[in-house]
Amino acid sequence: MKHTLKLSLAAAVMVLAGCAAHPQSAQQQLSSQATLAVNWMQQSGEYQALTWQAFNVAKTAFLNNPAPKGSKKAVIVDIDETMVDNTPYAAWQIKQSRSFSEADWDKWVEARQAKALPGAVSFARFVQDHGGRVFYISNRSQQGLSSTLADLKAQGFPDVSAENLLLKDSSGSNKVARFKRVTEMGYFPVLYVGDNLNDFTGATYHQDNAVRKDFVAENHQKFGTQFIILPNPSYGDWEGGMAKAYWKQPAAEKLKIRDANLSAWTPAAQ
Repeated sequence: MKHTLKLSLAAAVMVLAGCAAHPQSAQQQLSSQATLAVNWMQQSGEYQALTWQAFNVAKTAFLNNPAPKGSKKAVIVDIDETMVDNTPYAAWQIKQSRSFSEADWDKWVEARQAKALPGAVSFARFVQDHGGRVFYISNRSQQGLSSTLADLKAQGFPDVSAENLLLKDSSGSNKVARFKRVTEMGYFPVLYVGDNLNDFTGATYHQDNAVRKDFVAENHQKFGTQFIILPNPSYGDWEGGMAKAYWKQPAAEKLKIRDANLSAWTPAAQ
């Protein structure tokens, strides 16, 4: 019995020593920090309530916002985490400890497994039924055009074609040039729907979070009337807004930046 106990203790010490010798990598830590956000998006009723709330408000805003005489009413929407759910891809990233890569993302898009967010299809049909047109402006690559079209149609989104699905092109990821294309087609955008401030304006593009928050403060009356934002705690340009050249930093440095940007409570000294 004593011999068995000694062997068990020795084995336990070796396991612990092995864990200490192989701590979680910076990339593993970085990926795992998204776990609770993705859990919330996939599991909580509150997230679904918020998407329904956003689209219910969007319907009212669409009816209340007129287009100038001679123009047709348009609604500009983002796609990812606005109209469809990509959290299975995010969960895969966490489990594989992988950072974002275009190659991985393209495989996900090609899989055509993104499901419609609660309320999204209902809203798109509402706009069509009331004389408007939805324009899907996304920073997905042109390579994913056919897969994106097929996925949106499979989810029940009406009137989706290459004409009103505007993916990232030579103008880059700033969406302003594509917003302008909508007006050049004779439409007037009465409403913008997205999960990122850049889905509404070019004023926050590649800006730090101080500028982004200033934009919100200066335009607060437009939220709920012209701008409808959906919650997305798992990723976004707000992350890059925490530090200059954030996206160029290695995983270990990103961890430091995230920690440094926490506003923490300091208990009073006893």
